[in-house]
Amino acid sequence: MNEIDVLKKISSNLTDRKNSAALSNYRVLCSNIAFLNEAFSNAIGTLRLLHGEIASSLKNDALLNPQYKSGTDLNAFVPIVSRLQLNSFSVFEKLATLTTPDERAHIDLENVSALSRGFDDYNNLVTATRQYIDSIVSDSYQLYLLDPKSFNYHVLVSLNSFSKYATKSLAHALFNSEVESALNEFGTVKFKDWPKSHITECNHTTFAQKVDFLFSVLGAPSDPNLPDDLKNIFKFSSEFTHIGYISTFFTSTAGAEVIFGDDDGPYLPCTENFSELKYEILETACKALVATYIPSLIKCLERLMLKPQAEKIAASLHLAAEALCEAIASRNSKYYFFVKTGLIGSRTSIPLTCMCGVTRIWAPPHATTELYCDSCGSSFQLLEVDGEGGYVITGNGPVKIIGANGP
Repeated sequence: MNEIDVLKKISSNLTDRKNSAALSNYRVLCSNIAFLNEAFSNAIGTLRLLHGEIASSLKNDALLNPQYKSGTDLNAFVPIVSRLQLNSFSVFEKLATLTTPDERAHIDLENVSALSRGFDDYNNLVTATRQYIDSIVSDSYQLYLLDPKSFNYHVLVSLNSFSKYATKSLAHALFNSEVESALNEFGTVKFKDWPKSHITECNHTTFAQKVDFLFSVLGAPSDPNLPDDLKNIFKFSSEFTHIGYISTFFTSTAGAEVIFGDDDGPYLPCTENFSELKYEILETACKALVATYIPSLIKCLERLMLKPQAEKIAASLHLAAEALCEAIASRNSKYYFFVKTGLIGSRTSIPLTCMCGVTRIWAPPHATTELYCDSCGSSFQLLEVDGEGGYVITGNGPVKIIGANGP
C-alpha cells in the first residue's frame, strides 16, 4: 500500500461510525460498578480519616525521626506530605463521583435516550481518569523519594506554567515574594538543565519511567499487568484529553441504536459500552491505589516518624488495602462446585451460591450458558463426583457436594 491507499481506507472507515454493539452483560456491569465504587469510596474515606491522625502525628516532634524535627532542613517536608494527601483526595473523590452505576429506576421506552452517552460523558470520565493516574503516580513518586531537588523540580515546573496565564487575583493568592524569588532562581536555569541543576533534579521525567521506578522499589504488584495497564490508560486518556481524531469521532458521531432490555428495563448499546469502560477504569484505579499510593505513603511515614507510630498507622493502611484487594478479587472470578453425578441433566434445580452471596437456581435443562453469577459476573465450573461421600476436602476446608446426602 502507498500513502493514498491508506488515506482512502481511513476516509471510508473513519468518517461514518458503525453501529454500537453491546458485548457485555449490562446488568452485571452495573452491579460490579456499584460494588467496586463503594469499596473505592470507602478506601478514600479511610484515607481521609487516617490523614487526621497522620497530620496530628507530624505536628508532634516527639513522634518524628531526628532529621525531620522542627528546626531541621528536612522539616520542610512535614507540611508538604500533609498537603500532598489533601490534594490527592480531591482528585480521588472526583473519579469516585464519575464512576457510579447508571440510575435506571425511572427509565422506560419513552425516555431511554437519557441513557445515551456521548462526547461530554466520555470526556469528563476519561479526563478525570487521566488526572487520577497522573496524580497517584506523581504523588506516590514524591512520597517515596522525599528528595528536595526532585520535589523542587515538579513544583517549579508547575508554578512556571501556572504563572504564565494566571490572572491577577490568582497570582495575588499564590505568588508572594518568597515564591517569586524561587521562580526567579529557577528562571536562571536553562530549559535543557531543568532535570538536573543546582536546585532541581528529575531522574524519571516521563510517566512510564515513574511507573517502572515505583514498581522496582515497591515490589511487583499482585496483578502483573498493572504497570502496562497504567501506561496504556495514560495513553488512552491522552487521546481524549488532547482531543484526538479517534476519540472525537467515536464520541461525537450519533447513530441509530437498537434498544436492548433486561429485567431492570431498557438500555442502549452505547450505555453498556460506556459502563464497560467505567468498570475497567474503576478496577485499574483501585489496583493503583493498593499497589502504588498506599505503599508509598507507608514508606514515607516510616522515614518521617519513629517506628512505633509509623507501624501503628501502617497497620490501618494495610487493612484498607486488603479490603480493596478483596473487593476486586470478588468480581469476575471463577468458582468451582462439586455436584453429585446424575444431578446435571435431571429434572432437579441446582442451587449455586456464589462467593458474593447471591444464589443462582440452575433450572433444567441446565444450559451451560447460565453458569455465571448475574451479580458479580463470576463464572461457575461444575465437577461431578461419584460415590456416597458428602464432602470434598479442599485447601479452604470441606466443601459440600451438591445433591449428596451428607449432613
